[in-house]
This record gives sequence, C-alpha cells and structure tokens, in this order.
Amino acid sequence: MAGGKVLFALAGEGPPLILLHGWTLDHRMWQPQVAALAKDFLLVMPDRRGCGGSTAPPDLGQEAADVITIADFLGFDRFGLLGLSQGAVVALDVARKFSSRLAGLVVSGAPLPCLVTRDETIDLDRYRAMAAAGDMASMRAEWARHQLMRTHTPEARALAMAILEDYHGRDLQFASEPPGLPREVLEHLPVPVLALAGEHDTPWRRECAAALADCAPRGRHNLIARAGHLANCDNPKDFNTLAGSFLQTCADPSKRPSR
Repeated sequence: MAGGKVLFALAGEGPPLILLHGWTLDHRMWQPQVAALAKDFLLVMPDRRGCGGSTAPPDLGQEAADVITIADFLGFDRFGLLGLSQGAVVALDVARKFSSRLAGLVVSGAPLPCLVTRDETIDLDRYRAMAAAGDMASMRAEWARHQLMRTHTPEARALAMAILEDYHGRDLQFASEPPGLPREVLEHLPVPVLALAGEHDTPWRRECAAALADCAPRGRHNLIARAGHLANCDNPKDFNTLAGSFLQTCADPSKRPSR
C-alpha cells in the first residue's frame, strides 16, 4: 500500500472470506471465529490502516481499495466479506464500490446515521486530545468503560482488553472521515447482506441493523443473544453459526439468499 504496509493473517481453506475488525482493535478480535469458520472458509484477517502491525497511514476512504488490493494479491475473483462496527462501514463501502467482487456481506454493529438518527456518543475530540498529549493510558482506560466495549463473558473481556492494551492511537493523529453511505446507496446494494447486532448492543446500533436489512434489496437481519457490541466475542457460537451459514449459502451459486 502507498506509504506503508497492511498486514493480514490467514487461516483455513475454502471460499475466501475477508474479516474487518472494529476501531481500537486488530485482527486478533477474530480469534473466536477461527476454529469454527476456518473449517469452511479461507479466512483473511487484516490489521486495518493505523491498527495493529500495519504501517499504512490511516485513511478510512482508502480502505475499500485496500480490501480489493488484498483480494487481487491473493488471487480472489469473488469473496465473502464480514465487518464489525467501523469495519462494517468499510465493508459497506466495498459493497458500494466493488459489488461485483462480493459473494455476500455480513455486517455487525454497523453505525448508519443515514438510516437512523444517531443518539450514541463517542467523544473523539477528547480521545484525540489525550492521544496528542501522549496520555494513551487514560484514553484506553476511558474507552474501555464505554458501552461499545462492554463485554458479557470473561473470555471476551480478556481478549478485548489485551488488544486494546496494544492500541497506539495512530489513527487519532490524522483527520479521516468515514465514507459516506447515503440511503440511496444502501437501497441499491446488489449483494446479499446479513445485518447483525448483539441483543445488548446500544439501541441505536440495533436499530441500524434492522433498518439496513429493511433497506437493502437482499437484506436479512438477526440479533445475537447474550451479546453486546462485540457480539463475535461475547457469543461466538451463535455468531459463527449465523454468519457461516449465510456466507456458505452465498458461496454456493445454486442458492440465492433472500429475505
């Protein structure tokens, strides 16, 4: 990538599936998916720009192209895509710009102010000020208490906190706006979409998931029981079953997912 590298981990074999992690996390957030999904898919788990071991400069507008660069490098004509939270926004941007490359799309906890008026607060200015002052310890501690980082099992908490401890805040040092996803774009997505949210995610994220499923022509919706925003970590069994079954259907050209 221009200006640096985007690193990724691989696991499994089968139809390719690229997984995009959320903000302040890295590819390790998908550890609860590897054992189950790697039996049926070739998992590609990047550290997105500004995250983990990747050195490419943070730029949310460039990340859809990064996904295609990774797919081209690995020789994928078509692939499945799964994104959580900020990674879900990137995944939807890929679907908007490169829909012919996607077999199916799963998004979890996607923030979609274009569909539902936002009533959830993330004080990025405060976090940026902490990062600029070199006080990443306070920034990480405060973010760890946010509802979006609230977990519901000891295993999920341990994994999320271990990854957050390594978050360096490089993306907070750059102005990078998320890609615009107007309603009219989502209303014309040609790919099958499964919109997920944890049952204990914020009300707004749950509403966004339902609204996306209603809006997308080939949209479907499920809530993950006993799970918060990091639904893949809180309840990996149900998350893996729903996402895996949907994406297996998408990968089979003889089947056509519908509502």
